Amino acid sequence: MQNIVQGLAPWANGTSVMFPPLAYIPMGIAYIISLFSGFFGFVLTMWVMEEICDLIIIFCIYEIGVKLYSQRTAFIAALLYATSISIAFYSMSKFDAFPTAVMMIALTVTVYGDKTKGYLASIAGFFVKLWPVVLFPFLWIYNSRNSSLLIEGKKRVGLIIGVSVIIFIGMLVLGYNLLVGYASLVFCNTIQYAFLQYCQIAGIPFSQSILEKAFWGLMVCVILAGMYTLYKSPKTITILLKCILVSIMAIVFLMQYRSPQYIVWFMPILAILVADRIESILIFIVVQILAFIEFPLAFYFLYTNTQYTSPWALAFFTIYFAAFGLLLWQALKFNGQKGVPA
Repeated sequence: MQNIVQGLAPWANGTSVMFPPLAYIPMGIAYIISLFSGFFGFVLTMWVMEEICDLIIIFCIYEIGVKLYSQRTAFIAALLYATSISIAFYSMSKFDAFPTAVMMIALTVTVYGDKTKGYLASIAGFFVKLWPVVLFPFLWIYNSRNSSLLIEGKKRVGLIIGVSVIIFIGMLVLGYNLLVGYASLVFCNTIQYAFLQYCQIAGIPFSQSILEKAFWGLMVCVILAGMYTLYKSPKTITILLKCILVSIMAIVFLMQYRSPQYIVWFMPILAILVADRIESILIFIVVQILAFIEFPLAFYFLYTNTQYTSPWALAFFTIYFAAFGLLLWQALKFNGQKGVPA
């Protein structure tokens, strides 16, 4: 997208193919249209498709919300996401509404009882941008609430494995074999930079490489803890959403590469879980404002992809991450007005 807004072809300057194949569906559609309408046709088509993805996310937020709240509160949850300024910006300039829409579809069809489509959507998400596949084990655990993990697996494992193998072989044939390399790229993680600066202030020696490994280990532990919590819990929709939320936030904040627009991945679930309390809604709005300040307003001025560039950066990101922590705490406090186990 950065090449596009600069008037270049999207593949200019030796751009590498590092995304899974389904990620290129909207790009391919936009490219075909650009053959007839030029540069602006490509940009407009990408914007329209990302906005369609946003509409799908908003619809899914509402549909999940009515499982937990009244229709009014479910509407507020959808409105929270729809009016988020940082989400609006990222939807016009980034790609992440697409995999997030796939994730929300997987969640929505699952809580409405269509287990197979939920699994397939989470698998499809892997072939869009890797991370939505983290839903798969949570959906499996949730769907086993009236039987067992083994029985649930026997019902659908053939279909799921078959579809996955076919798509994966197709990826290898097409040359999309860079997934592991893509996932391990190190460009930016501002929370790691903050941690390192606090260590320096405290006089504690801590190298970047050790911190990266520690964060990866912590991320894995958080995800496994989320699975175990869901497995041992009553497996309501509320618990399912909380466990997935914490796991996705762990991926975003603890992996080596944290791009600002990644908040799109978990904001729909946060919007659902905080929509019933005015104080939570206000914190949600504050986080959105801070997210918009982080990018695009403060980029270069406070930080770049590799470092903090201002003495004010540490203070800003401390406030920013504290606000996220407070918002997460508000979301985890929600117990569900219905507690529907469906």
